[in-house]
Amino acid sequence: MPTDATPGNAGSPAAGPRTGKEYIAALDDGRTVHVGGKLVGNVAEHPAFAGIVATMAAVYDAAGEPDSPLVDPDTGGLALFTIPRTWEQHELRKRALEHWCRLTHGFIGRGPDHVSGVLAGFASHPAVFDTDRHQLGANVVAFHEYAAARGLWITNSIVPPQHNPTDPTSRVRPVQLVEERSDGIVVDGAQMLGTGAAVADEIFVTSVRPLSPGDEAKALSFIIPIATPGLRLICRRPYATSGGPFDYPLSARFDETDAMVVFDRVLVPWERVFAAGSVEVVNRQFFGTAAHQIGNLQSIIRLTAKLRFLTGVASLIVRANGRDRDPAIRHELADLAGIQTVSEALTESAHAFATQDEAGVYRPAGKYLYAALGMQTEVYPRAVKILGELAAGGVIQVPAAAGDLLDADEAAAMEVLMGSDRLPLAERVKLFKLAWDLVGSEFAGRHVQYERFYSGAVPVVKGYAYRFYPFAEAEALATGFLDSYGLPTPAGAAAGVAGRAA
Repeated sequence: MPTDATPGNAGSPAAGPRTGKEYIAALDDGRTVHVGGKLVGNVAEHPAFAGIVATMAAVYDAAGEPDSPLVDPDTGGLALFTIPRTWEQHELRKRALEHWCRLTHGFIGRGPDHVSGVLAGFASHPAVFDTDRHQLGANVVAFHEYAAARGLWITNSIVPPQHNPTDPTSRVRPVQLVEERSDGIVVDGAQMLGTGAAVADEIFVTSVRPLSPGDEAKALSFIIPIATPGLRLICRRPYATSGGPFDYPLSARFDETDAMVVFDRVLVPWERVFAAGSVEVVNRQFFGTAAHQIGNLQSIIRLTAKLRFLTGVASLIVRANGRDRDPAIRHELADLAGIQTVSEALTESAHAFATQDEAGVYRPAGKYLYAALGMQTEVYPRAVKILGELAAGGVIQVPAAAGDLLDADEAAAMEVLMGSDRLPLAERVKLFKLAWDLVGSEFAGRHVQYERFYSGAVPVVKGYAYRFYPFAEAEALATGFLDSYGLPTPAGAAAGVAGRAA
């Protein structure tokens, strides 16, 4: 069972919810993070990560406010980790997720609110992780309790790296089991993506793709601290360094820098192992438990919050340009509002029609949950496109940086371009720079791509929607109607001919 001596832990559980100060302190643990060819010291102080760290610290602090909806009153910890065995707990988790996403506007996809739900699902049905060879269900329960008590940020890396299987020179090695020892398992290889890993506490590693017989070495499921020896993160270009909060307001606050994850013969202690060499366990862990449905309730709540924010920016843009009475512009805003409303309606339905599974856990209704996830790949790019059309050249007609507004001569010249008493120059530039960070910056492009593949390849996501839709019920309606009539009888047909002749 994990203890306070576990490498890279976040310390002993506090009396109340984790604070932002405690989160920041836990990041200074000697983790191996590379950015632009350089090894980062304390990630909380590095320009690439300081913004997202400050944002998440503020969210953790919000849990300490009186009567915070982020807190489970029964445990005193984050409600994100609560296993929804009662309807009240199901409601509690939804309120916590909504509040969390309201604080982040849905721009942090793999924050503490995601894997916490996956862990709750795993712990709700630990027998799935027991085999004749390894009985690891107790590990799942113990680690869920450990993480919940500390309010840990656990991100995930669940997809193998892209490679060409027909290339005989390829040196790509997905993470795999290389040794079982008395003190744990040794893993080696790489995973494609660890979103937010540089600033998270721990990382959940497995394969979300179904495995086949013969894939036993790839059949892994475990969680380890980011600071584990042999674990190396290589980050993509950070967007937080593009400019300050005025010029890049979203990039500066919400860039959860993605990282490639490399394992160099990493030892994973047994108490942190959920599956080792069992294809059956890895293939069953998400849907044989409530994990996939509980975890992805966060996904659609987050998307709804993000679309609501984007819709608000679009409406402000239209008003700033005095186009709010134009019927064509109103139609585009209505389309955007419709996208957000459908996302919200599916989210509410997934929650409202939840049912208890065989373990007594409330699972969001798959029919609505996976319809929302299936839409996600298309609706967010479309929403960004609509915003871009509404903003038009306004997102380009802005000065390079906030400093331009501080120069009196430049500011006077810009008054001729965009000055107004109704919307002062600085406020107009501020609004359109926000719009640019939604439609045109690197941060914006990353989010479009991210939402396209948030839950996996499009056929996989659509496959979930197909699997959970009750086609039999719809077919029964059509079949019942078909059964209500048939070919006309010969006599009736003859009578009809006679009638026409008359």
